[in-house]
Parts: sequence; structure tokens; C-alpha cells
Amino acid sequence: MIDSVVLRRKIIDAAVFGELTDHISTEGNADVWLKEHGCGLSNVSNINEDVTLPSNWCWTTLSSITDENTLNDGNWVLSADMVSDGPVKLIQLGSIGEGVYRNKGFKYLTEEHFHELKGRQIFPGHLLINRLVADRMVSCIIPDLDGILMTAVDVCWVAPQDELYSLKYIMYAISTSLFQQRVNELGHGVTRFRISKNNLIDIPFPFPPLKEQLRIVEIVEDLFSITYNIDDLQTRYAADRDVLKGKLIDAAICGKLTKQLPEDGTAEDLYKKIQEEKKQILIERKGRADKKIKEIDADVPFAIPTQWKWIRFGDVGLFKKGPFGSALTKSMFVPKSDNTVKVYEQQHAIKKNCNLGTYYIKREYFDSDMSGFEVLTGDIIVSCAGTIGETYIMPDEIEQGIINQALMRVTLAAGIDKRFFQYYFDANLKKSAQDESNGSAIKNIPPFDVMKNWYFPLPPFAEQQRIVETLDNLLTNLTE
Repeated sequence: MIDSVVLRRKIIDAAVFGELTDHISTEGNADVWLKEHGCGLSNVSNINEDVTLPSNWCWTTLSSITDENTLNDGNWVLSADMVSDGPVKLIQLGSIGEGVYRNKGFKYLTEEHFHELKGRQIFPGHLLINRLVADRMVSCIIPDLDGILMTAVDVCWVAPQDELYSLKYIMYAISTSLFQQRVNELGHGVTRFRISKNNLIDIPFPFPPLKEQLRIVEIVEDLFSITYNIDDLQTRYAADRDVLKGKLIDAAICGKLTKQLPEDGTAEDLYKKIQEEKKQILIERKGRADKKIKEIDADVPFAIPTQWKWIRFGDVGLFKKGPFGSALTKSMFVPKSDNTVKVYEQQHAIKKNCNLGTYYIKREYFDSDMSGFEVLTGDIIVSCAGTIGETYIMPDEIEQGIINQALMRVTLAAGIDKRFFQYYFDANLKKSAQDESNGSAIKNIPPFDVMKNWYFPLPPFAEQQRIVETLDNLLTNLTE
């Protein structure tokens, strides 16, 4: 995937330092141009000597090319002076993006308060600069907006002077990585890191002749339009890729991506083994037989190969949700020691990492009340809160531990390939969520009575493994 934000920043750097345009001597010298228009250059200092500008360019600053009529700071407005509606719109910090105006809504001022601020009005076409710096200082041009406009504190504004400079060029010039570096060096504050107006307006930036500024703006905008097309294509590709991924998984678990080989045997024989394996799991893991699993009827979701068999999801193993409510609370957690047992959380399933976390309970409590929630190597844990439906196969040599309230533990019979289970579970969980909510957002794990009665297409074990291998290869290629 192309990081178009980084690409746009590189385009700005190349353009503002003269790498994308021809430098035409007949267009004059920028320093002479500024002097002819009464712009003093005495404030230009701390120029980066490692940067060589084209011969007819110069360094300048906002303070050199503007005055109080064309550059000023935003207005300090108290909440008490704001109203829910009114004639004066107050443009706030959040509306200023990286070259983009974001319509975030407005605060409003009374017309009386507007006059108290001496009519410091701004207009569409002005450049807004957000002095409250997060990762980067951002700026944008005000689009066409109705009404009287003003800006909030920590916003500088620059008015156009079409005969002297291109305001869009200025916007790009103060967005270069070199300018941003100086902003970060001169900024101050901890919770609200900002650069003062006085420091901002004295940071130097490259200044070409006006005609070349206009060509730079045109080239940058042409290249930006390509990056925006890339954004659109990547967004559509990501959506199409997710759809394709779902279709591949659906096809695989229907038996359409693998050959059915006679030497694999039949799922009927495998199912008999799975039933015996599940009985042993129930004994070893203190589980109870499922009494609400229904018989298979004729209303199956789709056709499957003749060597396969329809079974219920609950037939594949033992499902266990974490301890209920007050059975496990943070007040029970203790520091790790030789006499503790780990508590696994949803973050372990989401981040696929069994080494995270610092929650432990005393071994005595585990032995007396929590051993039924123990998780072992090969178990699959499933996140049931926050990010729903993430699965993780617990690896070898994990710390002895239990699942917490936000997890479900699945112990599969040996006749079920764990990765095949993951592919099926993910696809069926998304389908279940769509059926229930008419959308793709998974809000809750279905109740056991519902989930255990999902239909499960059971292939012979060797074919399960081939399905997993096929999907792994296809989906790896899809994401590269």
C-alpha cells in the first residue's frame, strides 16, 4: 500500500526547494522583487546553509512579506461570549487540516462582541495556520463560507496579496519538513504544544519569483490529484479485497478450492472419532455434555462434497466462557510469584501474544474455584468484549493460566484442524453479525445455544489441512 500522506509531503519538499520547476531568468530575481514591493529582508536569519536555492530565489519570512493588515493572530473568545447561533462564525482549530479545510461545525459570536474585537474579520481565500502543534503544524485556505468569519486563539491568518505572492505557495512553503523541524524546535508547552506567532513569522522559507510560485502550485496540485486518486483506488481495493477474502473463505469451506481424494477417507468415519474424542475432553476438562445441540435436518446452508458431512458447531469440541462477574475481580489479583496462576485477557487474543499482561491470582484460589477455566497449549481463546471474535491458538510452553470474563476458550477434538476452525469461525461469526444487525460490525458473541447449533461442514482431516494451506497461500498473495 502506498502511504499517500508521506508522498504528498515529499512532493511539497521537492517543489518548494526548486526540484520540480524550470528556473527562468527572465522572470526576475525574487529578492529584487520583494525590495521593489517594500519588503524588508532584515528579519531573515537562521537560514539552513546546507540548502542551495536556485540563483533567482531567496529566503524570506512571513514577517518580511506581510504586515498587521495581512497577517494577524486569532481572537481570544470566552465561552460566555459564544452563542448557539448568530451572525458571526468562529472557525476553530479542528477545522484546519493538512492543506484541507474540515467542516467541523461552528461556534458563534454575537454581532456586539464582534464589534468589540475591532472588526478583525477574515474572509474566504485567507490562509489559516494552526499554531497548536500536534505531530505537525497544519494550515489550509478558507473555502467559500457565508457570513462573518473570525478565528479562535492559536490560529494565525494570512490575507492574499496576489501581486506579491501566491497564498497557496506560502501554504506549501510552510509545510516543508525543514519548516516543520524549526516549528518543533521553537515550540513550547507540554499538554498544549504550540509555537508563538512571533516565532512562527520569523522562520525562513524559500521564495521564488511569483510566476514560478504559480507553476509550483499548479504542479503540486496536479501531483496531489494523482495521490487522491491513489487514495480512492486503495480504499476501493481494500474494500474489494475484504470482499474477495470473504468469498475465498466461503468457497474453501464449501469444498470448491480443493480436490476430494479417495485416500482421505470420509468425514463420517472422522465424525465417529471426534465424538469419542469429545467425550474424553469433557472428562479431562471438567465439561458437561451439550443437551441443546440439535439433530441435522434438511435445511442445510449449501451443498458439500459427498465425502464431507454436516455436523453442528458444538460437536467439534468443548466451549467455555470465562468466570462470571464477582468470581474474578481485580481485587483478587496479586503480584506474580511461584505461587500464582496467570489470568489471560482479551488482549492476548487480539494481539496474538501470550506474554502480555500482569494479572495473577493465588494458586489456592485457582485450585479451589478456577481450575475449570484453565487454558492449555493448543486451546483457542476468543475475545468476547471490545474487539469481538479475535482468535488465538495458545502456543507451547505458556504460563499456567485461566481465561477471564472477556474470553471464550475452545478445546477442539483432534479431528478438527485448528486453523480450519479459525477460518470457519471468522466467516460464520461475520455472517451471524450481518444476519442479526444488517451490518458487518460484530457486537456480541452469539449465545452458546445459538452458536453451538451453527452448521459445520466437516471435511476429512487431510482435506481440512489442504484447505488451510490453500487459503494461507491465496490470502498471503492477496495482502502483498
